[in-house]
Formats: sequence, C-alpha cells, structure tokens
Amino acid sequence: MQKTLLLSTALAAGLMLASSLQPAEAAPLAPPLVPGATHGALVQDAAWSCGPRRCVWVPGFRGVVPDYALGWGAPRYPNCYWKRGILGNWKQKCD
Repeated sequence: MQKTLLLSTALAAGLMLASSLQPAEAAPLAPPLVPGATHGALVQDAAWSCGPRRCVWVPGFRGVVPDYALGWGAPRYPNCYWKRGILGNWKQKCD
C-alpha cells in the first residue's frame, strides 16, 4: 500500500513538473561539415576498396564495391578501416 502511494505521488510530481516546463524551440539545422571543405566544393567519389581480409576507404575509387560493404558508409575517422575477423565477421578498426 505504501509503495503504491509513494509511486503515485512521484508520478503526480513528475507530471506537474513536466507540465510547468516551457517547450523548447527548435534550432535550424546547419549543413553537415566536411573537414577541409568550402562552400561550393565538389563532392568527390569515394568507396570501400576491399581485399580478402581488409577494406580501406579510397577517395576517387570507382571500382566494384562488394555487397557486404555497400551499407557501411564513410569511415568515422580518416584512419578507420574494416577488417575481417577469425570467424569471418567484419569489424571497423581505427588506428
């Protein structure tokens, strides 16, 4: 009984607090920044170039990208690559 009363009191207090807060205004989104890019810079083709054990990000690469690498997107950092593990699964590594 006491737990139910305590829970309902906490829930009521939380609802009162939430209703007293002003809604936040949305800030306009800035375009994503690419290091070293300037306004009007051309987008360069780039893709994963894969061997049997490792895939590296190659700017200007226009070769065939394996099916398993199509959804990876660009690396998180410039020194990241994908490496195949012992069991055959791919993991992103960053040096």
